Amino acid sequence: MNTRYRQHWCFDAGHRIAMILAEPHLSSGAAEALARLLPVLGCGEEAASLAFESLAKIGHLASDGRRALRQVAIEERVHDGLIHSLAANLPAPPEDRELRSIARRFHLDLGRSDPTALLARIAALDSAVCLVLSRLLRPGTPLSGDPAVTAVLRRIAEDEARHVRVTRRLAMARADERELQRIAAPVRERLGALLTLAGDAFETLAFDPRWLRDDIARFPAGLFRQ
Repeated sequence: MNTRYRQHWCFDAGHRIAMILAEPHLSSGAAEALARLLPVLGCGEEAASLAFESLAKIGHLASDGRRALRQVAIEERVHDGLIHSLAANLPAPPEDRELRSIARRFHLDLGRSDPTALLARIAALDSAVCLVLSRLLRPGTPLSGDPAVTAVLRRIAEDEARHVRVTRRLAMARADERELQRIAAPVRERLGALLTLAGDAFETLAFDPRWLRDDIARFPAGLFRQ
């Protein structure tokens, strides 16, 4: 068990929601690989909770849109708690300051945009996260047979799919498909490059690293289509 407590991965997102989870039972290789990936996922959840809290304060959004964004911010904070609790039951990964620094810079750059661009970029990012998690949990993979791990990752994937629908709808109300795709496509490319830095961990978890280039980095056709 990893007894080290990390206050945050990349950003101080405020008070963390405490979680009690069942202890996972993975092979040593799978546990170490997952432990290496969780800080990258956790960095994104911290950034997302801050971004959605900020977006929910946009005065010219309709009240139902602000309410939906506030709910998403709460769910991202729950994800943060789930990831920290899961990580606490895994081996402490080697300190990878380069990967964490690149992940932090990725999210900082993502946030330096107007609300429409931020909504579009988050939709593109969250759709990629859904794809990553679905591939990691394919039947027969090292993670798919562990109830503790699958419960956490499926919960996050289901929520993120809903977040894509929220951000997509709000972005499409503010710009046309061509403009949104132009804004959001580079996010998928940069995410693919970022995750390639942990390609060996993905490979251990039966996630073909080529998918990071061929699927994750590729912008999904029709994401912003009516």
